Amino acid sequence: MSRYNWAAPAKLFFWPADDGSEEEVVYPTLDDAIRAAGDGDGEHAWIITQDGDILNPRMIETLREELASRRRGKKARGFSLFPWARAA
Repeated sequence: MSRYNWAAPAKLFFWPADDGSEEEVVYPTLDDAIRAAGDGDGEHAWIITQDGDILNPRMIETLREELASRRRGKKARGFSLFPWARAA
């Protein structure tokens, strides 16, 4: 996993923005900002972390892939209190 603090706030903006706006949104966590970047125009998404790291669109895509991989891994290693009652 990357060296970033996933629990720290992060600022997302799109540059250049299609509509000419320069709006920035601060998300409570880097994880949230990366997910939101995927919901928007990913080719123009940029993130500034609380530590001052600037993540370009290519880096954001790499981190999104890491997050997806991490989520799949957690689901695969999960356990059930009732193993006989597995979902179909």
